[in-house]
Amino acid sequence: MISWMQNNNKYLVITIWIATIAFIGAGFVGWGSVNFGSKSSSIAKVGDITISKAKYSFDYNNLYAKYAQKNSKFDKKAAEELGLGKQVYRNLVSQALLLNMAKEYGIIATDKEVGLEIVSYPAFKDKNGKFNKVIYDNFLSSRGLRAKDFESIIKDDLIIRKLNKKINIKPLDYEKEVIKSTFNIGDKIKYEILKQSDVNVTVNDADIKKYWQKNRLNYLTSTKYKLALLWTDSKDVNVTDADIEKYYKQYSFNYLDDKGQIKALKDVKDVVAKDLKLEKIKKTAAIERSRFKRGKLKASEKLTLNENDSKLTKVLWKEIKEAKDGDYLKPKAIGDKLVTVHIIKTIQPQEMTFDEAKNLVVKDYKNFIAKEKLAKLTKEAMKDGSKFNLETKDYINLSKFEVLPELTPQDSLKVIRTIFGSDKKIDKVNISDGVVVYEVVKQKLLDSNNTNNSLDKEISTIKSNELMSNLILSLSKKYTVESYVKEFK
Repeated sequence: MISWMQNNNKYLVITIWIATIAFIGAGFVGWGSVNFGSKSSSIAKVGDITISKAKYSFDYNNLYAKYAQKNSKFDKKAAEELGLGKQVYRNLVSQALLLNMAKEYGIIATDKEVGLEIVSYPAFKDKNGKFNKVIYDNFLSSRGLRAKDFESIIKDDLIIRKLNKKINIKPLDYEKEVIKSTFNIGDKIKYEILKQSDVNVTVNDADIKKYWQKNRLNYLTSTKYKLALLWTDSKDVNVTDADIEKYYKQYSFNYLDDKGQIKALKDVKDVVAKDLKLEKIKKTAAIERSRFKRGKLKASEKLTLNENDSKLTKVLWKEIKEAKDGDYLKPKAIGDKLVTVHIIKTIQPQEMTFDEAKNLVVKDYKNFIAKEKLAKLTKEAMKDGSKFNLETKDYINLSKFEVLPELTPQDSLKVIRTIFGSDKKIDKVNISDGVVVYEVVKQKLLDSNNTNNSLDKEISTIKSNELMSNLILSLSKKYTVESYVKEFK
């Protein structure tokens, strides 16, 4: 099959998901509302490969962490709306299809290879750069993973990497020439920048009120929460240097730098001390929460907060929004304290009055009118490119990026990409604060340059992605997929 794929890759289309352990430091976030059914340890079977609950959980948490890292407002509700669970399931099915193929061709990963892979992770090394089994065991424990489950995940990842290497797709000479010629096309353009700030917008109360009446459901108050908070302070807890060092050795995988390397104790000592103190008051906080629920202990404070108020952490707000009125949440860390939150009442968003919404309405209305006027100016400008007041001195092309006069690097890149992706002589590009209207006034094939080597990797990637997409489709017809989860069927 591999030789067939290599000989017929021009007919194959787009991308593959391959398991990676990129978010090895990600915490546990749970599986959402998925009902795993009656099977004790697996959620599906693809051909001869079973997909375990442990693997689903691990990949779900990693992908969740990836989205949360990009968007601080990403929460369980957003994950459900995005269909994160189904996305992870589809990824795992694709992976299982590839594992079936690897099994058919005798591609394996040995226990030794798995071991070498695990000991190579910076998160499992001590300050001397050596693998530390205590750190590894604590990592597994904190993530609710058994060693054999984690090692199975690593083994599958290694097998798929090996399979991927077997499909070595080198660019053909004619492909290089076609892509190279695209990168060597040069355009000279004239253009004009139209900005919203250049548009004169005048408003009156009658127009603003009319706009508000038409869009009033867009102007709602924030969700509010009436809360009772019980604080447990760690400031009086004493910890020694020996205590701090012991705690750091156990949980050093939680103290990583941007490159995934474990930070030295001297660089995180204060943070470790704070975490240790919080750890020591967890039992006290749990007892106080129990007394709080039974009315034996009064709240430290009662207050009403807007959703996502900075007084509480993002993690805590995530739990509050997922809970229901009357719930007592488990203690969570804020600074050097633990707080137990009692949700007394959720106050749903209400429609704002005109006076409450006026400032927002004025801003939105001005923006709306400015966009309308800008669209008219753009349409008018596109009728005659001779009036454009800016132009490029040299020919622009895709192989050499340059910042266009009076544009930011980001907007320049967008304009250049649009020009070479369009077959229109005159066209427009929306930029960060307006529109660029341009005309291609000259075009020629530039002198050949040494772009072949730099393009080889890109061409190979494109071909590999196309190959893998059709490979997954082909394998899905060969191997039966049996799901044990109702939501995924």
